[in-house]
Amino acid sequence: MDDMATQQVFETVYRGRQSALHHMAYMRMSKVLLSQQILHKAGINLAGKSFFDYGFGAGTFFRYCPLNTRLFGVEMDPVTVEEVGRMLALCGHSQVTLAPIDPEHWTTHPLLQQSYDVVLCSHVLEHLPDPVDALRRLKACLNPDGALVVLLPLNERRANPHHIHTVDHGKIVDWLQASGLRMICYQEADPWTYWTQPFFTQDSGPGAGLVRILAQVFSLGLGIPSTLVGYRMWQHLSKPFGWLTCSKPTQAAFVCNPIATR
Repeated sequence: MDDMATQQVFETVYRGRQSALHHMAYMRMSKVLLSQQILHKAGINLAGKSFFDYGFGAGTFFRYCPLNTRLFGVEMDPVTVEEVGRMLALCGHSQVTLAPIDPEHWTTHPLLQQSYDVVLCSHVLEHLPDPVDALRRLKACLNPDGALVVLLPLNERRANPHHIHTVDHGKIVDWLQASGLRMICYQEADPWTYWTQPFFTQDSGPGAGLVRILAQVFSLGLGIPSTLVGYRMWQHLSKPFGWLTCSKPTQAAFVCNPIATR
């Protein structure tokens, strides 16, 4: 998990912001779109599956799960957990189990003692002192044929003060090898915020308030069309955009499962 400062940022971004318009913000939708892409690439359909989101944030990805998916998730802020639960009930989801989690005792959380068909860990590992320990624990939550889906930030142009680790492909491979996981598929995507990424990491300093407002406007302006066109079209549009603007991918996504042992 993360420190108190990060939790305050989390509450500012997510708490009390469960409208459809808030969920269209690109800083949420970019993760949803990439999660959908990598699940499609791996041939994973969530219909009828048990799905556990470890650190679900505002719960935006839950909104795109089939109504017969059994949803589970943990997050640090109890208020956000309640708000996401109410939002999902309004969306028609009836099989939902969400709970707050205490970072100091996360390994003993009841939802981490269960097994799931699919586990999602989106933009969490870069915040943790020991990502390998987290991957091992999440691996233990998988059903025999289960899959772990992970999203991470990539090619950060300005260091994020809330990130402990700077991620690249080599580091991901090292983490997986140390945790006993085998990569099924891998994808680097989302060049859209490469040049504007520094604006999303400025939490303090001169002009931070104005920068934050501009970042929110940009996030919504990009999020609405990406939401409307869907992940397949957005992926097709991303390739020429990245080439024309010399933008690097800002996220990595991969699907993995436990290495078979004899």
